[in-house]
Amino acid sequence: MSPPRILFAHERRGVSRAVQRVLEREGFDFTHVGDGDACAARLEGDRWAGLVVDVALPRRAGYELVELARRLSPEAGAEVVVLVASVYRRTSYKRRPTQLYGADDYVEIHHLCDALPRKLYEHLGLPPVAAAVSTEAMAREALQVEGDARMEELEQDQDDALHDHQRLASLIVADMVLYNGDALHGARDLAEAEVAVAPDLDVARHLFGQVLRAEGGQVDGDPIGEAFAALMAVMGRGGAS
Repeated sequence: MSPPRILFAHERRGVSRAVQRVLEREGFDFTHVGDGDACAARLEGDRWAGLVVDVALPRRAGYELVELARRLSPEAGAEVVVLVASVYRRTSYKRRPTQLYGADDYVEIHHLCDALPRKLYEHLGLPPVAAAVSTEAMAREALQVEGDARMEELEQDQDDALHDHQRLASLIVADMVLYNGDALHGARDLAEAEVAVAPDLDVARHLFGQVLRAEGGQVDGDPIGEAFAALMAVMGRGGAS
């Protein structure tokens, strides 16, 4: 039997390399893509056992790709879809959601090396393969180093501050939306969505401000609110009722 083919969609090469080491040792065939457009093309061109996708993937959000993977089945797309939380830092909105926007499961970034293989085996109905402890330990250390690195790197690069602030906001919002699947499940438009997650939007704004202040930056307006509105539009919850 050929190994289960996993499409791993994440912009961080360090994260990809760590996960690749673990999944290949556990008997999976691993393919990496770094943005949403590339992920969509691979989903449209082939059938995958699993799609593991970062919720804040550039160019197309992970939530949009979940819908695509389902729509293309069974000829293409993916049998199992697992969402990856985009932010390592723990906040008060980190809770266990039951509504996952059509995905089968989710995993936090620092648990990719230990929880992801188990989740894939369970959802695919396959017996697990014991991986080398040293491989898992090295991968775990690499993921801890990656952690929030992309948030911090965005603030250190001043070449395109506006774009970086928007990207930072999109990372935080995508993460917050993942953990609010239950609250957002019944929201029909942006106004209802904003009410449903109002306290956690404030937490997201606080985290955004923390990262900016740590790097000596500042920004006008409400990037978190704008990123939330943009993501809700993609997910069919834009506009007013």
